[in-house]
Amino acid sequence: MAWHFLLRAALFAALLGGSYASHAASKTATLGVQATLLPACTAGSSVSGTISFGTLNFGTYLTLDSAVSMVGQAGSGALRVNCLNNTPYRVLISAGGSGSVANRRMTGPGAKTLGYNLYTDATFTTVWNDSAGVSRTGNGQDQWLPVYGRVPAQAVPLAGVYTDTLTVTISW
Repeated sequence: MAWHFLLRAALFAALLGGSYASHAASKTATLGVQATLLPACTAGSSVSGTISFGTLNFGTYLTLDSAVSMVGQAGSGALRVNCLNNTPYRVLISAGGSGSVANRRMTGPGAKTLGYNLYTDATFTTVWNDSAGVSRTGNGQDQWLPVYGRVPAQAVPLAGVYTDTLTVTISW
């Protein structure tokens, strides 16, 4: 009987000791971290999605006996750039379908072409190219860069609509 008493006492002590024992445990979970960085510059008619500068439309003519000059305005050929204060940027315009910034050409009916060019200044002396382009410094506001276009006097190849598509690259 004494051994039953000892066995019960030992069992009780083990159970009592077990209820006070602590077991180390750990849990893991994840923590998300995120930061959104906005570009120092935006351009065109849209901040996100497809960016467009519109179309520099020279108009409709029967003949091209004299040069036709055009200045792009907001939404129709001018370039909108908005960069943070003191952020330098540069704007380049590609040669388009002709492959030459010195001799840009619009293509029309029957693959006929019509010469034109784009300039950085109102005197039509500096061709807007794809290497030096135009450099400015941002001021935190929309800056509209006018595009000066000229179709020189030339024979009209065929009646119809003539177009070209240019790539505008803005780097900062």
